[in-house]
Amino acid sequence: MKAISLWQPHASLIPLGLKGYETRSWGTSYQGPLVICSAKRSQKNQHLCWLAILETMESLGVETSNLPCWDELPFGCAITIVNLTNCIKMTAEFIAEQTESERLVGDWQVGRFAWRLENIRSNAFPIPVRGKQGLFDVDVDLKEELETMPTAIPRENA
Repeated sequence: MKAISLWQPHASLIPLGLKGYETRSWGTSYQGPLVICSAKRSQKNQHLCWLAILETMESLGVETSNLPCWDELPFGCAITIVNLTNCIKMTAEFIAEQTESERLVGDWQVGRFAWRLENIRSNAFPIPVRGKQGLFDVDVDLKEELETMPTAIPRENA
């Protein structure tokens, strides 16, 4: 199964229902199941990013009191499975169609790519995974987790 590693807090925003697109400088023709992994390393700027996201989400009316603290976010793990359904080259019009909260949690610039993530499965995770750059094949068997995992975490509509 294909996987991708993301820095925290962006990896955890997906299973929390706060991120429906992964923004990248490169596109992909791959569509199908995708394991979202959190990078193992943590840097101070990531923690500051998490605090800024929480503050801005609150100002947009998104409930944040139920979100995990920074120290509770998993690192170096597979944390959710999604379906990658589309890879869209960003235009000014497409960016303008996104919610303010979605634009907050990605790098939305004309010419970059927005990977549409759907059918986000809730956590039967975290499962330790050695991440890599780019798309990679996961070296753990997630078949059982896929079969028993509830589907469709609702996304925030802020």
